[in-house]
Amino acid sequence: MIKKLFILILIIFVLSVSLFAEDGNQHHFDWNSLIGKILNSAILFGGLFLWLRKPIIEFLTKQSLEIKTDIVNRENILREKSDSINLIKNRLAKIEDEIESMKSEARMNGETEKKRIRSLAEKEAERILKNSELEINARIESSVRSLKEKIADMTIENFKRKFKEKLNDDIHKKIIGDNIKIIGDIDETD
Repeated sequence: MIKKLFILILIIFVLSVSLFAEDGNQHHFDWNSLIGKILNSAILFGGLFLWLRKPIIEFLTKQSLEIKTDIVNRENILREKSDSINLIKNRLAKIEDEIESMKSEARMNGETEKKRIRSLAEKEAERILKNSELEINARIESSVRSLKEKIADMTIENFKRKFKEKLNDDIHKKIIGDNIKIIGDIDETD
């Protein structure tokens, strides 16, 4: 292909030289200069093409392989990420189910605990009421005893006072005599 391109450029050059040869003093466009520039450019670019063709092909091949490898790697990463996302979605769904299960279990435990606490509270209230009732009864009995003791003490004191007021020597002698007689009767019966 390079040989064909070179032959084509050479034919164009030869034809341009023969067709546009100078014929005197006429002003005309300098075709030889244009063709020379074209030929120089063709030789320059052709030489650059020949000289840089292999490195450019190798570079482009390497770049395409790198791009292809990068695409494959990215597809693998994307696939892995998709799998990870699916695993996370599944885990989130399971977590939501676990949360609902935990909530229902907590509600049931709460109700059970509420019933247990209510039962304990009722038993404790009954115990407190019984203890309070017993304490009240004990205090009432203690107060009644204390009151009876005071009444008895007051009655005895009142009796003593009235007895002393009414007691005189004659009544005193009579009591002593009656006691001696009672003691004598007791001795005789033994």
